[in-house]
Amino acid sequence: MLTVTVILAVPAGLSAHAKLVRSEPKAGAVLTIPPTVVRVWFDDELDPDRSTIGVWDVREHRVDDGRGGVDLSDLDRKSMIARLRAVGAGTYTVRWRAVSADDGFVAQGSFAFAVKR
Repeated sequence: MLTVTVILAVPAGLSAHAKLVRSEPKAGAVLTIPPTVVRVWFDDELDPDRSTIGVWDVREHRVDDGRGGVDLSDLDRKSMIARLRAVGAGTYTVRWRAVSADDGFVAQGSFAFAVKR
């Protein structure tokens, strides 16, 4: 009896999904100066049409300009940016949705940072 084994090779990156690798401000950061932008970086190219980012205060009021998304000045399309309105002391939650450009996989998450006076 002859047995044939087929090994499927998947090229690197073909099955990759975007994973958050860093943020500015960092998750859990306590800042003394309010940021004007929030940036997040991923390890895979993002779909600019379907990836989103936003920032909310503790009352669930949106504090960014509502136009956040993939940073089109990043030629690799691996980062997102949200521009903040003037924010004061408080705790803020960043929510992101990253859609991988290569396979459409959706990853989402959130993190918080605080501004103290």
